Amino acid sequence: MLEWERTVADTRIHGTTKKQVRRQFETIEQDALLTLPRDRFAMFHEARRTVSRDGHLEVDKAYYSAPPEYIGRRVWVRWDTRLVRVFNDQWKQIAIHSKSEPGRFRTDSSHIPDAKVSAVERGTDALLRQIAAIGPHTKAWSESVIQSRGVQGVRVLAGLKALAGRHQSDALEQACETALTYGANRLKSIRNLLKRPASQIQQPLPFIEEHPIIRPLSDYSVESLNAFRKERDHERDTP
Repeated sequence: MLEWERTVADTRIHGTTKKQVRRQFETIEQDALLTLPRDRFAMFHEARRTVSRDGHLEVDKAYYSAPPEYIGRRVWVRWDTRLVRVFNDQWKQIAIHSKSEPGRFRTDSSHIPDAKVSAVERGTDALLRQIAAIGPHTKAWSESVIQSRGVQGVRVLAGLKALAGRHQSDALEQACETALTYGANRLKSIRNLLKRPASQIQQPLPFIEEHPIIRPLSDYSVESLNAFRKERDHERDTP
């Protein structure tokens, strides 16, 4: 068989095959197809986490509450870009939260009973008393954190106390004073300020009323101004 004859024969075979496949799809398979899903295929992360004493667990540096009976226990957590789901060992969902930014809390009020809140408040008072010994600026910054973030600020105070064990009190005082000035109530701000080289505090200069390079106040009186104008007019009229 010549080459062109073989090409014509292959074309007829392939053409017939395509028609048969199309006919089979339209008559048998098409009606059996399911509709496409509305959402994309779910991509998620999954890991074990321990519920801490304040009733929260950590995911991507954010904190999510769990029922109080799971405090101190390990749970399963599954999360994606939108939701964080918490499961027990039997894979029963025990909590669900929207995904939060790092450093933020998601707390379900039903997860924090009154007794637990009271215990956290007592622990907060003890932390504040310990931190107050560092200095007045550190104390003021800690109180500002609790006022603005409530029970969620307990972790911040614990972190601040840990920083006090690694840094000098003067450096921590200066960092807290600066953070207070800018209203920065996150522990990350204190850490960043502590990384900066210690700046020398400029001492205020004593106020002096007279100095050789400072003109006396009498030069700025109305009489001095009039005398200056007369002298200027006289120089202008002099040829």
